[in-house]
Amino acid sequence: MKEKSYHHGDLRRTLIETGIEFIKQEEEEALSLRKIAKMCGVSNAAPYAHFKNKDEFIVAMQRYVMDLFAIALEKTTIEYKDSPSLFPMLGKTYVMFFYQNPFYYDFLFSRKNISIKLSLGNVDTEENIPLAILQKTATSVFHREKIPEKVIQDKIIAMWALVHGLAAIVTMPNIEYDDNWETRIEGIIKSITIPYQTKEAKE
Repeated sequence: MKEKSYHHGDLRRTLIETGIEFIKQEEEEALSLRKIAKMCGVSNAAPYAHFKNKDEFIVAMQRYVMDLFAIALEKTTIEYKDSPSLFPMLGKTYVMFFYQNPFYYDFLFSRKNISIKLSLGNVDTEENIPLAILQKTATSVFHREKIPEKVIQDKIIAMWALVHGLAAIVTMPNIEYDDNWETRIEGIIKSITIPYQTKEAKE
């Protein structure tokens, strides 16, 4: 891997991005702040101004990836606000983020420090912002439809299970599929997304 240059004041981000690229190509056990410092062309001591140790560095890389993920979801939420396509497109964004970056899936979710809180009371959590975005968006829409809280929670869990499961599938290296995931994901999500109907609407 080539050494990277960075702008003054942007070393922390450069270290994180370099660390992510390192783990993509090497075993995580081989990662060290000393190696990353050398790749970035800085002193061995420089990374320690930003990270106490390797573990803290890895957590920072996780947060960086989570932030990229959250930005993609927020962009879709804004673009499709009040549109019938909001949920399918939000789901597609979720799945395609990992399809385009398969390394990120295991890097994030194979670790014990990732918190998955499915209670509606956690929609403002800072621990898992992407999931919180899904929860907050769905809760807002379902509240307007006067759907009971318990049903909302069940639906959000089902929605998350769907897109997270699809993300797991599209990142598996041994999966064979005779179509293009990028063009089919939206249709797959729509095919098993059943709109909620109130008792009054059914009658």
